[in-house]
Amino acid sequence: MRTPYVFICSLLMISGLTACSKEDVGLTDDSILQTNKDDILSYATSKGLSGTSTPTGVYYSLNKAGSSTITPSNGQEAEFNYTLSVLLHGTNNVVTDKLIDSTFARKSSYTYLVATNPGLTEGLLRMHEGDKSTILLPSIYAFGTAGSTDGAILPNSPVRLDISLKRVRTEDQQIDEYLTANKLTPSDVSITGLRFVRTLDNSTGKTPTAGQTLTVRYRGQLLRATTAFDSTGAGTYSTVLGQSVPGFDEGLSKLKVGDKAMIIFPSKIGYGSAGNGSIPPYAPMRFDIELVSAQ
Repeated sequence: MRTPYVFICSLLMISGLTACSKEDVGLTDDSILQTNKDDILSYATSKGLSGTSTPTGVYYSLNKAGSSTITPSNGQEAEFNYTLSVLLHGTNNVVTDKLIDSTFARKSSYTYLVATNPGLTEGLLRMHEGDKSTILLPSIYAFGTAGSTDGAILPNSPVRLDISLKRVRTEDQQIDEYLTANKLTPSDVSITGLRFVRTLDNSTGKTPTAGQTLTVRYRGQLLRATTAFDSTGAGTYSTVLGQSVPGFDEGLSKLKVGDKAMIIFPSKIGYGSAGNGSIPPYAPMRFDIELVSAQ
């Protein structure tokens, strides 16, 4: 498959504050990181927070424990609400905070949990469903050297997130809930986890075989997205059956020439724990596909 279009790595309203890698948010130098760490500890002490710092400088404090015993795991999706504040120096250089944004009165935010990513994910992985916590992030894991695009958060500023973790979901749960919400019933659920929904049946079409060159039309999107990360549009795309993403290949192998279908599959037969460009790690995907020809 061709390279997907750029997907903006953004969860929060203001800009790109996510559980991205250092390269995604812009790596600051050691002196700025150390200053951020010092400011975070000073602020936490002044606010009476009884938390701990991770080796990366992320500070985590549990404010109110929920009743659930369910904890997030690597590869799951976390649903949460947040209040975002920026830490800044006030009178007598005391570190204070300024409210920037809150989603508690709006829709939930979501992120895929990648245990190797420092920042927001470090805090989320320490929570249970229903917990309310404060997570203080050095600027390297927030808005970096650029600050927010509207100027509300200055460059190199640490931030405070007050998080309420609502729920975590496995990929199978995400897919099944997506099917239910969209009133879709798969005609086939394979042992790989692929869900297959045939939308047009050409009874006279031939079934492709491995090694054939297939001409297809497709549109791919993440389950929570409203736009495609890649699409052939009015054109077509050629691929050799057996040489593409495993889930995409499996879906095509179930079609006859002239058929159309929707396929939804987990990341283990997609882009896995690494992701690919606009596709985050551990992201299940939906493709609407049409097999135009097989040669």
